Amino acid sequence: MPAPPLLAPPTAREQALRASLSAPIDDPGYPVGGLPFEAAREIWERLWTSRYPLAADAFDDGVWRQTREEAMTRMHVETHPKHVWGLIGQDVDHPDGALRALSSTGNHPMPNVIIENPVNGHAHLGWTLTVPVTTTNYGSRRSVRLGLAVEEALRVAVGGDPAYTGRLIKNPFHPRWLTHWIHRETRTLNQLVPTLAAAGHMPTRGWHARRRREPVGYSRNETLFHAVRHFAYREMRHHWGDPDSYRAAIAREVGIRNADFGIPLGANELGHLARSISDWTINYSRMWNDGPAAYDATFSAIQAARGRKGGRAGSGRNGGLTGNSRPGGLARGVIRADESWQLQDEIRKAGLV
Repeated sequence: MPAPPLLAPPTAREQALRASLSAPIDDPGYPVGGLPFEAAREIWERLWTSRYPLAADAFDDGVWRQTREEAMTRMHVETHPKHVWGLIGQDVDHPDGALRALSSTGNHPMPNVIIENPVNGHAHLGWTLTVPVTTTNYGSRRSVRLGLAVEEALRVAVGGDPAYTGRLIKNPFHPRWLTHWIHRETRTLNQLVPTLAAAGHMPTRGWHARRRREPVGYSRNETLFHAVRHFAYREMRHHWGDPDSYRAAIAREVGIRNADFGIPLGANELGHLARSISDWTINYSRMWNDGPAAYDATFSAIQAARGRKGGRAGSGRNGGLTGNSRPGGLARGVIRADESWQLQDEIRKAGLV
């Protein structure tokens, strides 16, 4: 016997139940607009692949994982699994959110779904990908970078919230929202790029650096992690044999750097970040476990290799050649390979491997 569908047309009792889970409004029974209900349900069940999704009504009450059936009674649900990115979401916090999404000619590809708050006009938009992007180490880094660039371009095109992380989206079948299913076509990342590029929305080279300088949302964690981990490698030389003082120094540095953000991270996130960096260094770093002698030997080997590189003819910015030219790709590859072998040889001579 086939399993019943995840979604069925809501009955009057279900409408009343779902409405009771949301803040009271005059008329909670907003219909699904655009495509017929069955078509909308088929698209959602195909795209919404989270097996045990995050979901919530009021964020102040917390967000937790639930069964798919229970999650569909909540106002907000997880957009996609953490490691499989198949739906690009945007949060448009403007009273004309739906109009911005529909005014797509020459500006951006038409979204598949618009989930509108009928009270203030704010909306969540969703673009579906033909081939989901795998964000783990087994996926393509190039695809992830392109996906982030396309996400940023779509945000610029519709005036989306730069702090929106895309982790949760308005439940398109909750009666509190006015949902418009526009079309069922899926696109690859490469198919999304031409329209965005022609409109001048694709980010320019180096935009990731600007994002690190002015981090928002999830990028605050990434920025803080990479900055503090480099600090942790250098800081260990002051705390040999004293892991408690080392952990305290890392936690203090995390707090100092977090204060530079316009919207700082919470204390709970800072604690997890500091413990992650200090625990990994103490438990797995060879520099920490081998002690100060190994640290000094490694530092000396690296500095010696850098000195040889700096003193060699043709090692300047322009390769030491006349004019602004520099060695070709093959020549640079040979030079870097030689440097790598020399550094490994110095480390072997120092008895570190």
